[in-house]
Amino acid sequence: HENASRKYRAEQVKQMIEYQKSEFGWEFIFLGANIDAVETASHIGISAERAQSYHADSIGIEKNFAVVSEAVNCLRSNGEIQDDWKQSINTDYERRKKRAK
Repeated sequence: HENASRKYRAEQVKQMIEYQKSEFGWEFIFLGANIDAVETASHIGISAERAQSYHADSIGIEKNFAVVSEAVNCLRSNGEIQDDWKQSINTDYERRKKRAK
């Protein structure tokens, strides 16, 4: 099954995500490098509050791992993800995006 990949249209993914959210209370986070993560996430049913762009380098990826780990711990402990879960990724992304211009 190593190459048992399947292709899905965005609408199919959106339906699967909505099903998992409504039936089982799943949470989804969408992180995207070199794309507009908020716009892309919206096409598959993930809210802007759960989407974030980041820089695909060692600093950005390290922040992602730390932030997602903290968000998962919070979800497990408190049953929800904090509203400001992505703040440190966003701060880094915006700060370095401005410098790159």
